[in-house]
Amino acid sequence: MFNVNNYLEEINCPICYKNDYTILKNSNYEKIYNLDSLLSIYKSSADELMLDQLVVCNNCNFSYLNPRIKSDIIYKSYSENADEKHVSQDSMRYKTFKNSLLKIIDSNKLPSETKKTFLDIGSASGVFLKVAKDLGFEETGFEPSSWMVKYGANKYNVNIHQGTVESVKYFKYDYISFWDVLEHVTNLKKTLEKVDELSKKNTILIINVPDIDSYVSKIMGFRWPFYLNVHLYYFRKKNLQEALSKHNFVLIKSFPHWQFLQLGYLLERAGKYFSFFLMLKKLVDYLRVSKVSVPYNMGQTTFVFKKQ
Repeated sequence: MFNVNNYLEEINCPICYKNDYTILKNSNYEKIYNLDSLLSIYKSSADELMLDQLVVCNNCNFSYLNPRIKSDIIYKSYSENADEKHVSQDSMRYKTFKNSLLKIIDSNKLPSETKKTFLDIGSASGVFLKVAKDLGFEETGFEPSSWMVKYGANKYNVNIHQGTVESVKYFKYDYISFWDVLEHVTNLKKTLEKVDELSKKNTILIINVPDIDSYVSKIMGFRWPFYLNVHLYYFRKKNLQEALSKHNFVLIKSFPHWQFLQLGYLLERAGKYFSFFLMLKKLVDYLRVSKVSVPYNMGQTTFVFKKQ
């Protein structure tokens, strides 16, 4: 008989490494009845509500899943992920990423003729790499899903490889980015140590994450749409600053992340939380405006750090 407890692991706080926490939300594994249903959670377009136990560290106030699904199972699921639903929104993501990257370039006063190296981790279909390439960067990306890597190489002709940050061979990059990725990595400490290894003085590190201190998160409580089982961590600005200060990164800029998605796609995902949106989607489909581009922010924040 399947027992989900055999697939769980306990961890210490990924920020301060203490094992002293308060439970914020209990686990609920009613929908997990075999290994396949467990693996299906970890998709790029996944919107499975939080199943694992959510805790907050009593020492540093960092929120994370504990216990959680074992790391090797999570990685296996990501590496085998074929997600056509995710890539259906790539044109919207291109628009989003371009707006954000131009804002970061402008704030750093980067000359347009300067060739810079850019490493993107968790590249999914490679659409951000396409943006970086189009803006003149020498792009390199790593993505666990072999399907996504093949798609990105064929669709966008970008330099994308299968793997994680641990797969990156030694090189010092000018820019490193984690777009909606850091909350997914199974070993936060090792990930940031590797980032340190790949950085030079003045390397720009871009981290975009759901911000648990955002007004949207506070207002919506556990109906906040980023409380998902694929999200292993729930960052606050001070948590990121504490973790990255150990590697001599300082925060130089942060701003709300406005994501563009097609209206129909957005309403479909929102319908997971409020049935009203599913009714609204039927109307939108009837009016044939489901593909209209809509900007939204549900508490995601982009943090820009610089290596000292």
